[in-house]
Amino acid sequence: MKIGEKRILEWWEAPGIEGREAFDEEILFLNSFAEGTHLPGWAVRVRDLLPRWGFEPCSHRFFEGLEQVVSMIGTGRPSHRLGACGDIPLSVYVGLHNLGQDFLVWAEGKEAVQVQKWLGKRTAARVEAARAVGEAFLAMGHGWVATDALLETWAKQAKYSITQNLVDGEEAPLPLLLRHACCYNVFVNARRLARGIAQEKNPTIRVCKEALVELPQLAPDRLTQLGILWDALARWLKRKPPKDGVQAHIHALLGPRDPVREWLVASLYKTLKLWQVYLDKLHGKNRRLPPLI
Repeated sequence: MKIGEKRILEWWEAPGIEGREAFDEEILFLNSFAEGTHLPGWAVRVRDLLPRWGFEPCSHRFFEGLEQVVSMIGTGRPSHRLGACGDIPLSVYVGLHNLGQDFLVWAEGKEAVQVQKWLGKRTAARVEAARAVGEAFLAMGHGWVATDALLETWAKQAKYSITQNLVDGEEAPLPLLLRHACCYNVFVNARRLARGIAQEKNPTIRVCKEALVELPQLAPDRLTQLGILWDALARWLKRKPPKDGVQAHIHALLGPRDPVREWLVASLYKTLKLWQVYLDKLHGKNRRLPPLI
């Protein structure tokens, strides 16, 4: 495949880490390989699904999406991939619905199963804020039009400042949480909302980069899984045997070794390496990862 429109080469201009600053000798090597190799259409489509902006470690289903990409490389069949920004699992919709009902139960003066310990003593301001949160969580299942309309209504009718601060504006805590319900820490953010109501203070909602900052505290297993995957890919590229059964499974998913799959695996490894470097900077670490060249 002769690359005339430069789509394959320019793909690295937005890898999800530092834009054009991400270019280095490894990316130049991958681009050079692509220029000199006949790449079938399926390989280009799979490469377009690798993790960069819009497919990031903060996503609830990031690792499910990565497993799908690894399988696509092995089978040579691109398909729909989970884990994109805005990809909200059904389990999250169910969890938010149940939490929403609990907020409303508490606002009605009844015993709430989950939020009772978070919201504390009832006051008129806290009850109004809890009702707004509960109704917004329930509205999520009806789509963004219904959710936005509800938030706008609350922004106009709120009597208390805590409610007004929670709902008014795209960067307000409640809209921010709902717009990023795809984030792995969505239910931690829901607790923050409840505790903010209890303290009658505007809570800080952590999404995207801010959510990645607290990975070591909230989801250290995500960092472990990322390390296992990029290490398995690095060993596959260097033709080294897998370390254990997990890596053996990953190697098996990658399918038969050929130049096209080697380019795809190297490209996937490079994107994960870029993300690992980015995460290490956020967490104050400095490690040397295996080079491609």
